[in-house]
Parts: sequence; structure tokens; C-alpha cells
Amino acid sequence: MTIDGLHHIVLLVDDLPAAQDYYRDLFDLGVQFREGSRDGEPGTVPDHLTWPEAIDAGIEPSMSFLGRDGFFLAVAADPDASRGTGRVDHIALAVTPATFELVAERAEDAGATVERNAAHHCTFEDSYGVEWELNAKPRPPNRAFDEFEV
Repeated sequence: MTIDGLHHIVLLVDDLPAAQDYYRDLFDLGVQFREGSRDGEPGTVPDHLTWPEAIDAGIEPSMSFLGRDGFFLAVAADPDASRGTGRVDHIALAVTPATFELVAERAEDAGATVERNAAHHCTFEDSYGVEWELNAKPRPPNRAFDEFEV
């Protein structure tokens, strides 16, 4: 079994635009891409828009994906997140396709419900309540959604 390392970490925050700026400045990270929803549909926010402009265009912020030098951190909107808790949403591992299948099968055998979102991507919650993501696709920045037309 081969685990190539940490794919990314996602932190839940109550103010996504502010958290994006905070972690970007704290760790000198670049914004790789941003996601949101409009009329209930997920999408990628165009790079030329600021968060205030995206919000004015009817896009509700859901995630900012930041990174540099192989370190990737996402901040995800959670209006119920308590400020300053640093709650971890999930841990994503970069794995080989063979390891992807092996770990997914082991998780299912241990009683976890494995949600296969794509041929290279799945999530499951372990027995201790930790959500794991297995990702056999190249490391970020890979956008999951089409870009909004704005």
C-alpha cells in the first residue's frame, strides 16, 4: 500500500473571505481556486472576481483552496463554526489507485459507508468520527466544478 502524503486539510470557518485572507497572509499561500454555489448549483468562482464581487453576483462562498510548495489548505464556510476553534472538516490523503481501492474496501469492511464521488475520489467517516478523503488524482490545484459565467 502506498500513501503519497497529505493531499490537503480543510478547516471550517464562519467567515470564509476573512479566513481566506488570514491564512493566505499567515502562511504566504496563493489562492489556487475558490468554490461557491449559485441557485443551489456548485461552481468555481472566476479568478478575476473578489469575494465581494462574487457575492454581489449571487454566488454564496463555500470554499477557498490555498497552497504553496506542496502544502494545501482549504477553508470551508460553516456559519455554525465557532470563531477560533480551528475545527478540521476532513483530512485528504494522496494515494495510488491501488491504495485507493484497498483502503476504500477496508473502510467498508469496517462498517463505514464509502461515498465514491468519482473514479479517483471517495470519502468516509471512520469509527472515531473523523472524515477521510482518498484522492488518487494528482495533487491540487485541480478544480472540481465548471467556472461560473459572470
